[in-house]
Amino acid sequence: MKVAQVARGLAQRQKQLAADDELDPKAKELVASLDEDATEAAALAHDIGHPPFGHLAERVLQERSAAPFEGNPQSFRIVTRLALRSVNIPGLNLTKRTLNGLLKYPWLRAEESPQRSEKWGAYDGDRKTFEDVRSGLQDGERTIEAWLMDWADDVTYAVHDLDDFYRAGLVPLERLTATDKQELSRFQDYLRSKADRLARADAEEDGGELVVDPERYAQAAEHLFSGFVSSIRLPFSGKTEERVNLRQLGSTLIGRYIASLNLSDAEDGRVVLEIPDEVYDQIKVLKQLTWFYVIERPSLAVMQRGQEKVIDTLYTLYRDAKDGGDIHVFPPVFQERLELAPNETIKERVIVDLIAGMTESSALEIYRQAEAIRDGSLMIRAAGPA
Repeated sequence: MKVAQVARGLAQRQKQLAADDELDPKAKELVASLDEDATEAAALAHDIGHPPFGHLAERVLQERSAAPFEGNPQSFRIVTRLALRSVNIPGLNLTKRTLNGLLKYPWLRAEESPQRSEKWGAYDGDRKTFEDVRSGLQDGERTIEAWLMDWADDVTYAVHDLDDFYRAGLVPLERLTATDKQELSRFQDYLRSKADRLARADAEEDGGELVVDPERYAQAAEHLFSGFVSSIRLPFSGKTEERVNLRQLGSTLIGRYIASLNLSDAEDGRVVLEIPDEVYDQIKVLKQLTWFYVIERPSLAVMQRGQEKVIDTLYTLYRDAKDGGDIHVFPPVFQERLELAPNETIKERVIVDLIAGMTESSALEIYRQAEAIRDGSLMIRAAGPA
């Protein structure tokens, strides 16, 4: 919901800039076709393909299943095929503009390309739908809705995770802004240690050269926590003034990051999206806060091991049931798909679709029953699509 709100705000701002004649001619022409509703809808759907427990489960499914899995093509598959709305039309019957807005990686998987083998937009089994949606567009060309959705995702990830984890006491903003700079120095050392990984991610995103600068993000952190975020001086306790200050900080950052995005005409006739280096670096720094203080937290590692075991157990349960012909373990709609599947690869895809479509609570419930951790109940339904 937060990504969708930011995405609509980005679209509305570009429309206003065009109306005020503040865009270059080709950029203005492109914005004339920009659809605010499609941008918002794409933002709502962009992470719908993530399995329970997010990237951890994604990795388990990639390692265990013969059917390739990645969250982005799974999102495309859900909205074009798996979601049940009509017996005559598969998926949600979304417009091509909305579906292209969802395609952050608008290409099929290619083993010979590192970028296209790690992130891609659709599975080979959904090739026809993908090609129909992409008709009229160049290979790898993002639509303006996709560009705005992607930036909205980055901004929301950075700012709202900062808000959420500071409230939870996991990100110590008050120590990062302290005058003695001890905590800031510790975080900057972490950023320096990740300089190579961050540089590679930058090169993959913009297609530029690999340039490793250990001080780049350390300096961005210095500017960020001595500037925009410097008003946070105490741990969050939930008092009115603290809540107001935090809300104002979030609004200020999001407003700045929305306003920083510009569309301009390039010399080769294309319209390019420009984001100032300072803003781009700040977003990267805010994202790394979550990695440093939350994702790589030792206590979370124990929890993740348990979550990995849940997904691995569920995959084994359904694979063994499929191999043994015991398909009544599957929900009815997945039993139908297994019976119609012409080969083992497609049957594997059925298992992946089932697990990826679970909520965390339903995955845990089925795991408990499968492991006899709690008594089963006939009143608890097997996981399946709504």
